[in-house]
Amino acid sequence: MAYLELRCPACSATELCGPDEVVHRLRAAGKLRGDGRVPEPEIIDELLRAVVPALRCAACGHRGLAIGPASDDDEDWPEAPRCDLCGGPIPAERVAALPGVRRCAACQQREESGEGPVTDEIEYCPRCGAPMELRPGGGAGVTRYIMVCTGNPPCRGRR
Repeated sequence: MAYLELRCPACSATELCGPDEVVHRLRAAGKLRGDGRVPEPEIIDELLRAVVPALRCAACGHRGLAIGPASDDDEDWPEAPRCDLCGGPIPAERVAALPGVRRCAACQQREESGEGPVTDEIEYCPRCGAPMELRPGGGAGVTRYIMVCTGNPPCRGRR
């Protein structure tokens, strides 16, 4: 496994990660067990690519890092900037039309129309990494809300 570079699209901070650091980050994110076994490099690479949108920048706290091969030159990164709210990629056309944009069109429209609360903090399922959603819990009496995994198929992760 080669060295990788994690880059923050918000502040351009970079961090060089070797194989050991990648395994450490995956264990910290709950994607690998702490029993000492390390899977194949291809599996580690796929797991890292799944976790990177949820990682925070150590310098500015922005969620959603870009990943690429470690290099000394600043080439264009293949990954699009991520939305501050949903963590999804912002299309290149939107970034070109609105330089410095930090939200995707759907999140911006939802905030402007007043549909539901828009928060800066999205919780992710500790089991599968899918976004969590606040839903009313079952039972009689006072309505209680619980965080439920939105993964497909649902993994039944709750908080």
